[in-house]
Amino acid sequence: MVESGHRSKTQHLHERIYRVVRQIPAGQAATYGQVALVAGLPSARMVGRALAALPGKSEVPWHRVINSQGKLAPRSDGKPDPEQRRRLRAEGVHLDRQGRIDFARVAWTGPTWSFLEAEGYDLEELILKSRHRRRTGPWCRWRF
Repeated sequence: MVESGHRSKTQHLHERIYRVVRQIPAGQAATYGQVALVAGLPSARMVGRALAALPGKSEVPWHRVINSQGKLAPRSDGKPDPEQRRRLRAEGVHLDRQGRIDFARVAWTGPTWSFLEAEGYDLEELILKSRHRRRTGPWCRWRF
């Protein structure tokens, strides 16, 4: 009984992460930390685990989530996923010679207020958390 409760809690968290990731438009990228902050999670690793658990034919745009250095996160073999690179390139997101994206050009500025309100977020609390965690990237400029 505990196990199924754990599964449904995990599934609920994963679905919350997937709803946030679905808000990232084509041609833009977000960090694991950004998605965790918006989803109300304490850890960016939780986002990575949820995205790794997606089935192969998923519609969730997992490829738009990258690490805080602007790089593709390494997979179990220690190398970036070539499928992620291919999908980003197809959307016009290019990586430089160091394997980084240009955040100034493609950073996601965060979800819309209407999405946050529809999902039941406390907008003031989200802004305060963002400032408290010293989130200063371009994605912290919430759209009104």
